[in-house]
Amino acid sequence: MKFVTLLLLTLISLYSHLAVAAWVVVKGESNIVDGNVTKAREDAIHQALTYATLQNGASFTSTQTVNNGQLTQDSFSLQKQSQAAKVELINELIEGNKLTVMVKVDVIGASAHQAQCDSQSLKAAILVPQSMIRDRAQLRYGNIGAFEKALSVRIGNALTQSSNSSFSHIHANERLDIEQALVDIRGYRLPSWLSEITDSQYVLLPEIIDISTNPAESNMLGLWSSDPIRQFQLRLSLYHGISGEQIWSQDFTSSAPWEFERQETVPSNQNRFWNSAYGKDIDKVLAQAVQEIDTSLTCRPILGQVVAKQHDRVIINLGRRHGIRVGDTFQLVLQENMPDRFDKMRAVASESKATIKIDQVTQDTATAMLVNQKAAYNVQINDIAIKM
Repeated sequence: MKFVTLLLLTLISLYSHLAVAAWVVVKGESNIVDGNVTKAREDAIHQALTYATLQNGASFTSTQTVNNGQLTQDSFSLQKQSQAAKVELINELIEGNKLTVMVKVDVIGASAHQAQCDSQSLKAAILVPQSMIRDRAQLRYGNIGAFEKALSVRIGNALTQSSNSSFSHIHANERLDIEQALVDIRGYRLPSWLSEITDSQYVLLPEIIDISTNPAESNMLGLWSSDPIRQFQLRLSLYHGISGEQIWSQDFTSSAPWEFERQETVPSNQNRFWNSAYGKDIDKVLAQAVQEIDTSLTCRPILGQVVAKQHDRVIINLGRRHGIRVGDTFQLVLQENMPDRFDKMRAVASESKATIKIDQVTQDTATAMLVNQKAAYNVQINDIAIKM
């Protein structure tokens, strides 16, 4: 028997120095605010390059400078795994107050091994509960009381739309009490029922650390006044659904002008909020977060579980959305629970000769036949399935 390190096995990737170049065409959109076409064009190109980086494993960095409430500098670059050798604006279309651009990007630097790994990997389901917030009093500015729910929905949608390695199970109405959820006294584990009841492979906990607002600045004669600058600091922590261990955590910090009146109510679940400078800035942060999550999950095997068994047939909690197809073969790993020194149950795994072959696939589950019927006696509910 082996400890659950098998469950959290990370395949070590040895990247070759051989660069792979690829031309990609991506679309970006932005609303034209106050007739400022130049700013809308910058935002649309910015969005298009973000999509290009997410699709090709690059790292996106954005630097913004705000002076007296006005955006004076907005620079961006691609780094780490990939870089843009050339960017061409192919087409620009203005319809009403919306500007759309088509951009052609020459992305260089994604390794052949990385591309092969991405093409073979399945997609994991990530549970996204309601965001936590450290200081609820900060919600009063702008009356954005439902911001925790709206942010979780936005995070979940960003994962589903842009991630190469995952999709989301959004539970924005369900608030997770972190103090009760952590069952280990060292605070490293989440109960397995979180993933079991939602059939999720991972749990993502968003924590809003700071959304405070700096006071607006004005000159001595009161001839002008800038928009106040609002902070956005978010901590995302990713937990493995089976072991409960934290496998990734990162803080994201940004700021943008708050364009609304102080006493004005700005519903955070409406487009008016997300089309503002502050809403767009949050979307840029979430795009970066999705890429970081993709990086943390790269080449990490997706672990399914047996959720039902009858004779030589089993059902696993992986389906079409995860990338499962009829004919796929899985290795079953037998799972048991062992009490540790604090009398907490730890998952342990033992090798098994049992393999299954998928013969039916639904959206979120798959039915399979045991290849070796003699091994059927040892297979139990919650045993782990790894794609071969």
